[in-house]
Amino acid sequence: MKFDKKQALLYFVKYPTSGRVKTRLARTVGDQEAAKLYSDLTERNLGVIAPLHQQKIFDLVVVFDPPERKEDVKRWISLSCEYFQQSVGDLGERLTHAFEAVFRGGGKRVMALGSDTLGLTTDIILQGFEALQSNDVVVGPAEDGGYYLIGLSHFQPKLFEGIAWSTCEVLPQTYKAISNLRLSYQTLCPLDDLDEIKNSPTKAGQGEKI
Repeated sequence: MKFDKKQALLYFVKYPTSGRVKTRLARTVGDQEAAKLYSDLTERNLGVIAPLHQQKIFDLVVVFDPPERKEDVKRWISLSCEYFQQSVGDLGERLTHAFEAVFRGGGKRVMALGSDTLGLTTDIILQGFEALQSNDVVVGPAEDGGYYLIGLSHFQPKLFEGIAWSTCEVLPQTYKAISNLRLSYQTLCPLDDLDEIKNSPTKAGQGEKI
């Protein structure tokens, strides 16, 4: 991948196949409804992202899974941008792989964003890129102890090592790694993600934790 802009946004998505997305939510509402809620929220957040991409504020990379659904993902997202398949491994390995590809392609300020973040706004995205002009890292904390957004001004693979993914320890362990690596950082406003029925788009408004 080659990038014309200094800034790039990695938008992590899963194709909304029933039984394959938002499994915690599905225990309450069923597989089909969970997939629909996830799809609706992904599209709603694209409504926030797409205008900024069209204004050429950043290059957009849709980081998708599973790899065999690439053409389906492209038809679903329907944006002229890069499509990059998620690597195998845990979230840390997938983030590392995507960040490395973008930095190698010329990116200078790169943010990764989950597609089921509730309450995503244009201002949050712009604040994130602004923070990276003077910081090594920007973090958007999720209410459950993870993060919905993480951005880097330099490739930092060690930031994703030794993290207990899918637990409430993700955020504190990430801050500890930032401290150990002596990196500067800025924190954005906390948001929630779509994991329980109380947080469904129909009840909470608007954006998978990564």
